[in-house]
Amino acid sequence: MFEFRYFHGTSRIFLDSIIEFGLGGINPNFKYKNLELLSFLTKEAENSLLENKEYLHLQEAVVAMSEQRFYDFKLPNGQTFKTNYKHDGIYVGVTKGRALTYACLNRFGSEILEHCILLYKIFKAVDENFKLPTELNLFQIEKYIGMEHKPILIELRGIMDSEVEAENGENGVDKLNHLRDLMPKLNRKELDIMMSYSNFKLLNPIGKERMKFYEIEFEGTIGKDDFDFTMTEIKTSW
Repeated sequence: MFEFRYFHGTSRIFLDSIIEFGLGGINPNFKYKNLELLSFLTKEAENSLLENKEYLHLQEAVVAMSEQRFYDFKLPNGQTFKTNYKHDGIYVGVTKGRALTYACLNRFGSEILEHCILLYKIFKAVDENFKLPTELNLFQIEKYIGMEHKPILIELRGIMDSEVEAENGENGVDKLNHLRDLMPKLNRKELDIMMSYSNFKLLNPIGKERMKFYEIEFEGTIGKDDFDFTMTEIKTSW
């Protein structure tokens, strides 16, 4: 039976915690109230930034994130696909490319943290006296602005089908068996598309002994011809 490998994109910000507690051992969106902070910032933006072009560019995504729901993303060709903005757990993909893209696009290693910082910067540009509520800013997001945070790709091996759930809530075993059935029936392009949008939620934390860590260096723009990257494995002693 074909055994899937799984990949997760993040940044150096979260690496030490993942090594210590496992992937999924701590969800910073809840432990440090990052999700509550995003909800606060989004509500404030909906009240005061509806004529701000920078906010309007982010609006649909941050509203979907703050409401923890799927969002129908429209492509230039008119097609739509559902983007999962739920952060009730840690999600992994079955392709390296999707996780790599996530790690490179989300400079701070987390969609929630990324958008908290983007909104905070918009508010500070409008009002230099703007302050975050201390009781929600447990992660102290300001200290990460202006610092370099290398993207990290995590490869997970030896993950049993029963340890994951499809991102739409479908049973992981059933979903993975369905993928296995389809794989020999699809051409390469169809297979790549199907696999790139096959994401799963971890049902339990995954320990460091089942993970490999890679630091990513990249240049250019994701999805463009000038994009190039290298991956260097982070040596571990366990």
